[in-house]
Amino acid sequence: AMSQLTRAMTALSFGMLAAPSSAEYYPDLVFHGACAAKSFLNGVHFANVGRTYYGAPYYKGTSSDGADQYIYWDPDCAGGGDGAARWIVGAQAPDITRKNDLDGDGTCEYHARIDSTHKEFPPPVAFWMMRCGAPTSESTLVDLAAVTTTETRTSTTSSTSSSSQTRTSTTKSSTTTSSSTATTATSTTTLMMFKLSGACPYKEFLNGLTFREEGTTVSGARYFKALETDQYLYHDVDCDGGSNGVPRWIIDSDMPDPSLSQDLDQDNKCNYHARLNTENIRDLPSAGTWQVWCGLGWVDTVLHLDNTGNWSHMDGQDDSTVLELQGHFSKHECSQQEALNSLQFELQGTTAGGSPWYKAKAAEQYLFYDMSCSGAAGTPARWVIDEDAPNVSAIADLDGDGNCSYHARVKTTDGTAPPKGAMWRVQCDGSWTDMWLALFRLPVTTTAAPTTTKLARTTATTKAADTAQDVVVLNGAKGLPHGLAVLGLGPLLLWLLG
Repeated sequence: AMSQLTRAMTALSFGMLAAPSSAEYYPDLVFHGACAAKSFLNGVHFANVGRTYYGAPYYKGTSSDGADQYIYWDPDCAGGGDGAARWIVGAQAPDITRKNDLDGDGTCEYHARIDSTHKEFPPPVAFWMMRCGAPTSESTLVDLAAVTTTETRTSTTSSTSSSSQTRTSTTKSSTTTSSSTATTATSTTTLMMFKLSGACPYKEFLNGLTFREEGTTVSGARYFKALETDQYLYHDVDCDGGSNGVPRWIIDSDMPDPSLSQDLDQDNKCNYHARLNTENIRDLPSAGTWQVWCGLGWVDTVLHLDNTGNWSHMDGQDDSTVLELQGHFSKHECSQQEALNSLQFELQGTTAGGSPWYKAKAAEQYLFYDMSCSGAAGTPARWVIDEDAPNVSAIADLDGDGNCSYHARVKTTDGTAPPKGAMWRVQCDGSWTDMWLALFRLPVTTTAAPTTTKLARTTATTKAADTAQDVVVLNGAKGLPHGLAVLGLGPLLLWLLG
């Protein structure tokens, strides 16, 4: 009798388990965020056209000047054996048969690059080094918005093709129909993002930070968080809670509580990096005179808040929504969460709070929004990736464990939909690490019943005063091999082998 392993490999060799198309697992990308010298890259639609020698996807697009442009991963762009692996945006087509120096020029010539050992996909939102003028490169925030294309056919061979393109500032959708029409309604929430400069040397660490809008406080004012670190910008009508303060915008290392009407950082004093006194909660000046603490006292300083473009996430998700998780999990970085790579989370319904919740198709993993993961007042709301199923009738502490135990979280007051790309706090090899995670929207597909996989968790203690922080350390996570997870073959192979 044929062994289970032989049966599985035979099924593969005869095409019974066809690998998914690259377009299904590697969506096309739209480029945004180029500097003025490389503005021809903005808006370029990069189509996924295949994979290179090491299996990394590569993309081709046509820029506004009519030239072909490419995005690809190269482990050594000069071919000398001592280069850094990186994603590249360049004008030369990669030779997919080469192991390194894919454009064959013997040098590292390109428009932009980001060093990365992760070849699975380019980061959706990240700082790239871009050649914006001689002789050096500039760090530039680049947004690679995913583009999803689906096709629906009816039993009468009538077909409807629809495509939607999500950008950082707007969403465009179009539908073409031969004899019947199916339309999916979507909407976007457009939010502000800007880069700060002009701080005095004592506060030099603030310069270059990119602040992204996280939501609004109870007063209706927007509040922001830096992408790179825990720094915040928000409006407070009374920073010490004494009911006699001056309304002001504040730059602070303490996270504001958006549910409070005053003293948003709850320190009962006015302690922060900088302030701008104003009752105007709607507008932030692009160049305003702030008072900045510069070591020996408060100094009037012009801070520049340069708009880097808006960002958006998709709302209106329905029963057909499947989100594929992509992160930089590998044997070399965050290996214990490697099984999370490429998990597809399928919408299950809504919780008592009205937020959608999802379950992974191939594992006992869940994605849901929790207003207070510990159940205690004052714990910030967040999206959570957890092995415990949420109690959808609960308003807070949806996994019922009485503390904040999970694999990953992103704090936000927006529970309408998980962010398409954001900096999550992930439990990685014994410590909490900031990591960009992307959630790509995919069409629903029918698969065989999967064998479930569970990641191990153990509990560790943290300082008692920080009850809202993450208290779980994950050890020895077990799951699908990364290569199978990326190909989407893991569940089917496990089914055949089981």
